[in-house]
Amino acid sequence: MTQTSDQAIAVSSAAVDTNSQHLETPSVPAASPRELPDGGARPNAAQFKQLVVSALRELHGEVGAALPVDVLTYEEKTLSAILRVISSGLVKLWSALTLLGFYQNRRCAFRVLQTSPFLLALSGNSRELVLD
Repeated sequence: MTQTSDQAIAVSSAAVDTNSQHLETPSVPAASPRELPDGGARPNAAQFKQLVVSALRELHGEVGAALPVDVLTYEEKTLSAILRVISSGLVKLWSALTLLGFYQNRRCAFRVLQTSPFLLALSGNSRELVLD
């Protein structure tokens, strides 16, 4: 009997300006807090989860879409999330997010900020720790 462990992954997504082909930070003020810099709507938590599942399905088929991925936290304002996946599915999830190029017919990009088998490790950066 093998024991499977979970892997936590912190990701951030950004909208791409199709005119100049560079990444824009999603926190750039827009007309409304629910819109991206190019005027598109920001995905809510359910839409974000569906985006992750569709990215897995697009690259790895139905087997990839069946991969158990949990959205532990999602911040709509910054378009960042912490996802949980079994260790054996980390590479599939990472590759699917990295290779996803469009969301609702607009260019987009995911950036993996950090991975860890320990959820607590994602809560802060020890290099930025200030001791009083």
